[in-house]
Amino acid sequence: MLLFKGKKERHLMGSDKLPQILSLSEQLSTMHTRRIWFFIGKSQAVIGLLYPCIDRHLGEPHKFKREWSSVMRCVAVFVGINHASAKVDFDNNFQFSLTLAALSVGLWWTFDRSRSGFGLGVGIAFLATVVTQLLVYNGVYQYTSPDFLYVRSWLPCIFFAGGITMGNIGRQLAMYECKVIPEKSHQE
Repeated sequence: MLLFKGKKERHLMGSDKLPQILSLSEQLSTMHTRRIWFFIGKSQAVIGLLYPCIDRHLGEPHKFKREWSSVMRCVAVFVGINHASAKVDFDNNFQFSLTLAALSVGLWWTFDRSRSGFGLGVGIAFLATVVTQLLVYNGVYQYTSPDFLYVRSWLPCIFFAGGITMGNIGRQLAMYECKVIPEKSHQE
């Protein structure tokens, strides 16, 4: 299977320009990138499903700010933290990492405040950082300049905030399911 750069429509309409054929290494790179994004998407869905299951298993239902507007604000704050991590310049990496850690914990405090949410966020941050390190170690990705034990020290903070955000989405979806199912089970 060949992947083309350019639009097939131009070629089919009789243009002189033929589409450029990707080399085998570019094809493998594209397929590999797609697999990684597919894996990331699946893992985020699992994280979203995991939060309400853990809440139910521990017997402590999450009752703090349970509406969609709060979830959307959480997503917006996460996008803001992620964007700031890419655009704001700091004097040193330690200051940058502390700022991101404070923002991530602030995100948890503002939108979650549960012990299970904090524990899962820390666990997700640890596991995702280990997976990222394995990818870097195997040459799939590389850091421009690792700063602490060959790890970008801000990476766990982003993973923590992302885990909290996906957990809020999952909890909101589970709450919707719990409200809708009992309403439909009425007898006629």
